[in-house]
Amino acid sequence: MAIVKMNKIAIAGLIKDKPAIIRSLMRSGVVEITDLTSQEDYSGINEKFLSNLDTEEQYLVGVLEKLSSLSSAISRLSSFDTGKKPLFRKKRPVDKSTLRKVLSNAEDLLNFSSLVDKCEDDLDALKIEENKNNIHIAVFSPWIKTDIPIEQTGTKDTLFIFGTIPSKTDYDISLSEISASGYGAITEIINENKNNLEIFGVVHKSCEDEVLTILKDKGFQRVIFKEGAGTPLQIIDAAKTALLSVESEKLRIKNNLESLYIYKNEFETLYDYFCIEKDRLKTSFKMTGTEKTFLLEGWIPSEETIKVTDILKSEWICYVEFSTPGVDENYPIEFRNNSLVQPFEVITEMYSLPKSGILDPNIFIAPFFFIFFGLMVSDAGYGLVMAAATGFVLLKFKPSGMVYKLFKLIFLGSISTFIWGVLFGGWFGDLIQVITQGKYSIPPLWFNPLDDPMRLLLWSFIFGTLQLFLGMGLKGYILIKKGQIINAIFDVGFWYIFLIGLILLIAGGNIGKIGSYMSITGAILLVLSQGRSKKGILKKFFSGVLSLYNAVGFLSDVLSYSRLLALGLATGVIASVINTMGTLLGFNVVGIIVLIIVFIGGTIFNILINVLGAFVHSCRLHYVEFFGKFYEGGGKAFSPLKENTVYSTFN
Repeated sequence: MAIVKMNKIAIAGLIKDKPAIIRSLMRSGVVEITDLTSQEDYSGINEKFLSNLDTEEQYLVGVLEKLSSLSSAISRLSSFDTGKKPLFRKKRPVDKSTLRKVLSNAEDLLNFSSLVDKCEDDLDALKIEENKNNIHIAVFSPWIKTDIPIEQTGTKDTLFIFGTIPSKTDYDISLSEISASGYGAITEIINENKNNLEIFGVVHKSCEDEVLTILKDKGFQRVIFKEGAGTPLQIIDAAKTALLSVESEKLRIKNNLESLYIYKNEFETLYDYFCIEKDRLKTSFKMTGTEKTFLLEGWIPSEETIKVTDILKSEWICYVEFSTPGVDENYPIEFRNNSLVQPFEVITEMYSLPKSGILDPNIFIAPFFFIFFGLMVSDAGYGLVMAAATGFVLLKFKPSGMVYKLFKLIFLGSISTFIWGVLFGGWFGDLIQVITQGKYSIPPLWFNPLDDPMRLLLWSFIFGTLQLFLGMGLKGYILIKKGQIINAIFDVGFWYIFLIGLILLIAGGNIGKIGSYMSITGAILLVLSQGRSKKGILKKFFSGVLSLYNAVGFLSDVLSYSRLLALGLATGVIASVINTMGTLLGFNVVGIIVLIIVFIGGTIFNILINVLGAFVHSCRLHYVEFFGKFYEGGGKAFSPLKENTVYSTFN
């Protein structure tokens, strides 16, 4: 149970050694670099030092361009990977000799990656060409019976028109009106479909406006072709020929890409190398120095100081200094907990890391989250299924980071779920009792919440009260740690007396008498102490009296723990409904098949929905009720400079 103790580190060295020193720090992975360029203390020497970064800045631009090209090439070539995709990708180990070989071929590999980019650009161009020809085929297909080139708009005295009209009736009426008016126009139906008619017409220019007006009154929409030359049939044939050529060219390019797939692993290795170079170069812009020297500052775990000093001074001429942070100085936060507590760090990390100088809450979160999670699911059968599923993922795929913590947390939660299920007698709900038609059942070791929900509610309140009292105690500890012993007594100790007194008062009897004395004493002490920051006797008194209202807030917090009852009952009720639905057709062959299907599907659904609910509501109880009593967030995670790679690990 600890937040890692941090020391400040300062390293001064020669400019010529800077790249090697930064790489050494990256390999150690234990130093977080602080940005010095914005600090006033170093403003006087920044300009001289920054003049040394021009070359590195140009190199950084080149590195970013290489990363972009390699990333694009890797992404495109991944489509040719026919192997089975793992659930969690593992980084490929790369030894020094392999890395040297890749770097020696870097120029050729970058040329190959550029070739992949060119192939991709060519495929994009072909896609545009393909779409264009498909559009031509779609546009001109309705007019395929027309043997007049579309670019020919008419003769000296006539106008050719193409267009659509909604229906045969509209066309016949339009034709009758044109004939009755004696206009010089001839129209012909070229194509007919369920929506409209495609028609072609020849109109004398002297009556163009009149004929078009008659047609438009019946819904005629004129079609003007903006692209293409020749008859529609000729355009379609040309488009189909072009499509064949496009397909042939696409196949050739894809074959070229597939032939480049053999370089994919080397692309990934080179990509990771340039990722490290990018981070190294960016680190240079956080430093300061002079024309020939550099200075960097940062944070380092105190136990790593000797090792880092030995490495640096054994290889380079440099100055290394360590110091402890000031009393009110914020330093980065890194947790260091045992394997049982470590998974619960994800709860704190999802909320906010503790402010520096404050205690690590994870050891206190772990037991309550373990209890709450299992209590909300509380089915032994579900616990076994969850343990098997999460255990398989942890052993088979070996996830890391946040994913590992989350799966480990659910695995531990499944153990709690199993324990509570045994205590409450929940084995896939009442499955055994249902399939044996009431002849057999597994009795609870403690009690069945469905039969005695008030008992579970009472225990929910007990768990909640214990956690809230713990939160108050942690607040007192933090105040004492800060040297505020009086505040700890007044703001925590007196509240303990008052609230414990109220609880004993509710119990009644002789204990109730003791509780009455305690609650009265606690109330008096609170009235006298809680307004101490106010000026004037009356303000102090009334502030103290009003502070007693916070007891209502404490009661409200305790009532929030009733969600333990609600979700605990929900799992069993839903499981019972699933089992009942599965046996609606009886225990014949069809009924058994239906039972198996309903049971499997319903169990998966019930586990997923209740695990999600248990996780969310357990988090809520910690974030709102528990953390509200003592926690101070706002800490910054420790982010050491290290070799951040995507595909490889360099040995």
